[in-house]
Amino acid sequence: MSPELFFANYTRRASALPKPAWQMLRILTLLVTLGFAALLALNPGVGLRLWWGLAIPVLPAILVIAPGLWRQVCPMAFLNQIPRMTGSSRNRPLPGKWKDAAFLIAVTIFLACVAARSAILNHAGGLVAAGIVGVLILAFVGGFVFAGRSGWCGTFCPLGPIQRTYGHAPLVVVPNGYCPTCVGCQKNCYDFNPRGAIFADLVDPDQRYASQRRLFIGLLPGLICAYFLQGPSQTYGHELYLAILLGSCCASAGLYAIATSCFPLSPHRVAAVFAAVALAIFYWFAGPIVLDTLAYFLSFAAPEWLIAATRSVGAIGGMVLLVSSLHAERMFRQASSKAADAAPEPTRKTQLRTRFGGTQSAQVTDRETKVAFPVAKGATLLDAIESAGLKINYGCRAGLCGADAVVVCEGSKHLSAAGDDETATLRRLGLEGKARLACMCRVSGPVVIDRDPTSAAPEPTLAAPAAPAVDHALASGVARVVIIGNGVAGTSAAEHLRRLSDSLQIDMITSEPLHFYNRMAIGRLIYGRAGMDGLQLIPDNWYAKNRVEVWRNSIARSVDRQNKTILLATGESLPYDKLILATGAHCTTPDPDFLSFDNAFVLRSAEDAQALRQHVQLRRARRALVIGGGVLGVEAADALHHLGLHVTLLQRSDRLMNTQLDHQGAARLAAYLEGIGIQVLTEVNVSRWEGQGEGLRAAWLAHGPCARADVFVACLGISANAQLARAAGLEVGHGIRVDACMRSSDPDIYAVGDVAELPGALRGLWAVGAAQAATAAGALLGQPQPYQAPRVVLQLKCDGIDLRSFGEIAARPGDEEYTALPNAASWWRLILRQGVLVGAIYVGPPRSAKDFTRVVQAGADLTSLRADLRRGDLTGLAKLGTD
Repeated sequence: MSPELFFANYTRRASALPKPAWQMLRILTLLVTLGFAALLALNPGVGLRLWWGLAIPVLPAILVIAPGLWRQVCPMAFLNQIPRMTGSSRNRPLPGKWKDAAFLIAVTIFLACVAARSAILNHAGGLVAAGIVGVLILAFVGGFVFAGRSGWCGTFCPLGPIQRTYGHAPLVVVPNGYCPTCVGCQKNCYDFNPRGAIFADLVDPDQRYASQRRLFIGLLPGLICAYFLQGPSQTYGHELYLAILLGSCCASAGLYAIATSCFPLSPHRVAAVFAAVALAIFYWFAGPIVLDTLAYFLSFAAPEWLIAATRSVGAIGGMVLLVSSLHAERMFRQASSKAADAAPEPTRKTQLRTRFGGTQSAQVTDRETKVAFPVAKGATLLDAIESAGLKINYGCRAGLCGADAVVVCEGSKHLSAAGDDETATLRRLGLEGKARLACMCRVSGPVVIDRDPTSAAPEPTLAAPAAPAVDHALASGVARVVIIGNGVAGTSAAEHLRRLSDSLQIDMITSEPLHFYNRMAIGRLIYGRAGMDGLQLIPDNWYAKNRVEVWRNSIARSVDRQNKTILLATGESLPYDKLILATGAHCTTPDPDFLSFDNAFVLRSAEDAQALRQHVQLRRARRALVIGGGVLGVEAADALHHLGLHVTLLQRSDRLMNTQLDHQGAARLAAYLEGIGIQVLTEVNVSRWEGQGEGLRAAWLAHGPCARADVFVACLGISANAQLARAAGLEVGHGIRVDACMRSSDPDIYAVGDVAELPGALRGLWAVGAAQAATAAGALLGQPQPYQAPRVVLQLKCDGIDLRSFGEIAARPGDEEYTALPNAASWWRLILRQGVLVGAIYVGPPRSAKDFTRVVQAGADLTSLRADLRRGDLTGLAKLGTD
């Protein structure tokens, strides 16, 4: 069996029984459990013997063989999920403090029950019956109030720790039948992937989370030993009994700590050994108890050899559990190895040298750290730097933003040639001829780099740009251009204007206090600690060297088209010959009063991100609700998750990023987000907002449930900042209407970027704004070239997943369509129309889409790969992308 099939999650497994059959078994198990409770209350002698002598001892064996069977028919699970199945659950997210303490609560209940058996529970049938009924009621209430299985089964159930210990390597996987759609209600969900949960549990990045689970596995053998060796009754007091139990647990946990710290064993192997030992000890004592119970009710005398045989059941079961667990670890290593080949993870210098053994000719040395690392064939320099675990800023990964500029100290001849976009960006940064953009470089030989672009020699950086051969402003009679807006469109327009004219006076008006910065990376301002470091994309002296007069913190109040002047809010006025409006857009809000609440935010600027981070810290927020499941909404949810919040993401459509992803790709994205703990809800609308004082408390959803949070972030798309143009009498629709040269209804006024409305043109993308700026700059200086849409591959900026989208997401009749196989590690779709690639989607592990993206961006001819693509094979792209 392949690792992919071995670790297939429940959505990829077929149920062995139809749903009605499972329902009948659940009802039957519930009735048997209630029958036990009645028997314990009415006839304690018989009830206690059956309960402690048969029902409880048999359960661990079921958990080793097929834990999913028990989870399918467990009466607590059945009652817990009745509200969900009937649509009556309130579906509230479990409060963060309860979720953090849930495992300890479950363990505490379990240990309390074990500790109370000898003194009370072994003899009090009525109390045991009350406990059974009590946990059934708690399970039902938890399902009625909380979402998914977070109200009991996945959190507080005292059998949960035992199930995850004995059932971590099931021989038979019975898929979860309660969650047709995962709602991300818990971390490392056992029901999602029973064989994979243990690996996530033991090495979880949250050390507190992982340590709690390791501690329980470690103390279990000692607990079982102490309980059975002390016997059902003691001649000493209960205080000493509890002390012995506690001491044995501590000794066992100590042995576990020694094993993990002193021996070269993986956490999983140590856990497997301790689970197997606990099982063997349990049945050494419980085997004869089960036999004695059967002998009592069936009226036979068990021979000594049969008693001895029952003791060996534990050793056999423990060996089966250990072998199964080690086999699972081997499969896990194979799966991890495949994933690492597709998406290399950061590694230390020594690991890199060991793994690659110096056999790669393309090697990069970082001057600051002296770390030398290889570059895999076809990978970019940025890929290699990230794989080596070295810190570097990044943004669009398409050579446009300039966030990842590096100085090439040696070996520039071994780098691929710079394209037009990269050259223009380096020129804007003042680094042309000295630095390169890591995302655009492919390495063919040894190179030495410095990740600090300011280490470049000062003269090339500070030198004024060379004057153009022809001053197009003089030729066209234009002396002064005013640009309103300093985003990518406005700054690109200024850069192109200066390249076309040395004499032109350029004024730039911006309401922001900051110079041009990387808006694509503002998510890092939410969870990072470096502030604006690395986000500013041009040197402070760029404006002076390019003779661009910047009016920062200034608001353009009106445009006097007749007199060709701009009136500022300060009372000053600026004349213009030509005007470029690059005023951008603002975030749409779900309600006109949304931003009047002090805990409601949008994410459009660095100021927005910093205000959100400050609020979370000052108010100690724990829960966040993100409204909108588009690109920005997903990135905002990911950023808030990195900040440590419990995040719920609401999407009105039937899937996330519905304009960029098909259903399969969106499902992969949702599974990733849910896997890291973000709750995703689709096809939901907010019917009303619940406020308290100056803050919001909850969003009531149209289908009934209430989503509560401490902070609310709206990511519902953008609306053009066209107020200035509308007041000036320009033709305005969704934005400022422009022609193919970005000219508005006034021939002396141009609009570029998010504020421009051009039929068929995308908005909100860096490359589009830069291309429109170049078109407008040329047209207003007498060099008209109709706007040509750039070939843009959208990338989701989340570290744990590689998601790319280009063009159309659905094929038309007559199109060729190629897709990944259903169970492949990555999902992709390619759409060709008359042999031309018009749409592409890719969702896979981190940094696995480099060849895919390169081929899509280049518009490469895929004719030679058609046979491979039909088989779902993308390996040929690596060669095609380098040809």
